[in-house]
Amino acid sequence: MQVQWTFEGCKSKLKEKCRSYWEKKQERLERLLSSIPHGSKVLRLTIFCYPEKVERFEARGVLILPGRSLAVQFTHLELFPVLDGLSDKLVSAAKKYKEQSVHFVRRKRKKQISDDLLAAQSLLLWDEEADRKKSFFATLRPLLGFIGRNARSELKIYELEGILNPGHFDPADIVDEVVLLAWEKFAERPQNLPLEFWLTRLLKEVLDGVEWESQFVPLDQSFPLAEVDYTESPDWYEEVLGYQEDYTLAELVPDSEESETWEQLDVVGRNLHIYTVLQKLPFYQRQAYLLNKVDEYSLEEISSIQDRSTEEVGTDVQKSLEAMQSYMIKTGMVQ
Repeated sequence: MQVQWTFEGCKSKLKEKCRSYWEKKQERLERLLSSIPHGSKVLRLTIFCYPEKVERFEARGVLILPGRSLAVQFTHLELFPVLDGLSDKLVSAAKKYKEQSVHFVRRKRKKQISDDLLAAQSLLLWDEEADRKKSFFATLRPLLGFIGRNARSELKIYELEGILNPGHFDPADIVDEVVLLAWEKFAERPQNLPLEFWLTRLLKEVLDGVEWESQFVPLDQSFPLAEVDYTESPDWYEEVLGYQEDYTLAELVPDSEESETWEQLDVVGRNLHIYTVLQKLPFYQRQAYLLNKVDEYSLEEISSIQDRSTEEVGTDVQKSLEAMQSYMIKTGMVQ
């Protein structure tokens, strides 16, 4: 992160003290914004010194990030406390920015999934009626990144439970099975159910067959899946905003305040805590919770996906939230 300093009314020794002390304070902010490209973040710091009038220091920070600038200010009678206060305010503002960025990407992605599958539906219908299996796969497979992401979470849980050996299954294999199952059942699909909801149901059917490695048999081993290029590239705004695929505490436990212990954990450490809770939840409860809090589906939409009442879904989401919140409080991950 590029840091630009401006001092007003400050002596040379005090300037050096500011720079030296801020190097340590900046580490927390750097860690929080590490996923954002280096050239896309600039921090402008201004320190005002008024020793001739009253022993008071004023610090201002303007953090320039993709799509937005964050401005904070803090005043104190002593130099180091004013830098401490400014650092805390910058971290708080940066956390909100990251949360808003995640919500932006999730909402954009959710709409894109619906739009893409709606546009492809007539093509898939023609392929099914004309018995064009390869064309069906080539049309549908590149649109199922959301199925792959959901499959990845469930496979991690299977590994934690000892059902699967780590790394034995690739999420892409599960997505392939979903596509093949969709081909087999396309004519029988519920006509009043959006395609993305139906495909999410099919994912559950495939996962039910992955209870033990020895029992999982592909639906069609003869189909040349490798011939289709389904590589998924992130949208430009995901890279610019530093979007990361992993679950965040802010979305799983909204309105919570992360502790410094949580901030210092790497992705592996954070996932260990999150999946400790997720693996204890029944499948439909876990799915409802993640669809609601992470993928931003409404309770009504989840009700349609799971073919359950909205009340049941709402109860499961609340139970999951309480379980996650209770664990994070007990382990000191939230304050």
